[in-house]
Amino acid sequence: MTQKIIADWKPEYAATFGANQLLLHHRLSETGLFTKEALAKLIDRYPDELYNLSTMGFDPENPVWREGTISGHKGADVIDAIERGRMWLNLRRLESVDREYEKVLNEIFEEFQSYVPEFETFRRKFGVLISSPLVQVFYHADVPGQSLWQIEGEKRVYVYPNKQPYLKPKNLESIILGETEEEIPYDRAFDDDATVYDLKAGEMVHWPLNCPHRVENKDCLNISVTTEHWTNDIRKSYAVNYANGIMRRKFGVNNLSQDINSLAVYPKAALALAWRKLNLSKSDQFVRMIDFKVDPKSDIGISDVPAFAKAA
Repeated sequence: MTQKIIADWKPEYAATFGANQLLLHHRLSETGLFTKEALAKLIDRYPDELYNLSTMGFDPENPVWREGTISGHKGADVIDAIERGRMWLNLRRLESVDREYEKVLNEIFEEFQSYVPEFETFRRKFGVLISSPLVQVFYHADVPGQSLWQIEGEKRVYVYPNKQPYLKPKNLESIILGETEEEIPYDRAFDDDATVYDLKAGEMVHWPLNCPHRVENKDCLNISVTTEHWTNDIRKSYAVNYANGIMRRKFGVNNLSQDINSLAVYPKAALALAWRKLNLSKSDQFVRMIDFKVDPKSDIGISDVPAFAKAA
């Protein structure tokens, strides 16, 4: 892009970037990569293993979540079904599918690093979320650093503190160990301490590492973009929590520190690496089943299918 992607960066943001929540305005729509027409063409050639299609219940305290399949339908029909139905399509790892998206992803992080020189990132990833009117994403936390960019439509985003009781260490460990995906226990009382954003097209929000969040779409089709990244500190946090999860579950150790600056980080990192290499957690990992498909002829855009395990 000839213009900066971030439209309203201020120098004072640099001092607390990554530590505080931040709402900014962006110009991603000007790339032309996120229109319905461009995304329909992208869906037509998207690898099956790199998307998730989900439908969900209505009660955030009872997170019913089902996984589905596009089932070979054209991208334009998929988007039409999403707009009529109650679905959430996540196209993951755009940067590995199309070089134009990879280029924009790198431009985003290079721009942030120009503002915050110590913000050195790796394992950058790009995703697109196409979601139905009034759907929700239940309370969850992510392992890498995350930002959410709104392209079309409007959604309400609740962001919670990344500490107890909103995020318990054992629950974060479960995500890192693959025992669950990203879902963690939610209590409506948590909303009293949430920061709430009515995110509109052209806005993005960035929050501190592992902050739990949940999303409610307004009554319109939503197109959003997610970016994720790793830094050295995020890698240390992952290793420490991974090792804590092993020690808690396999050896009964409790009162575990999450400090990433003490000398204990090195033996914990070694334990995490060794455990991963030996693949000792694989039998405990969560497996999601597919039990519906896109159905353009259905009033709700989907139909049920016999359940089968999603390919790894």
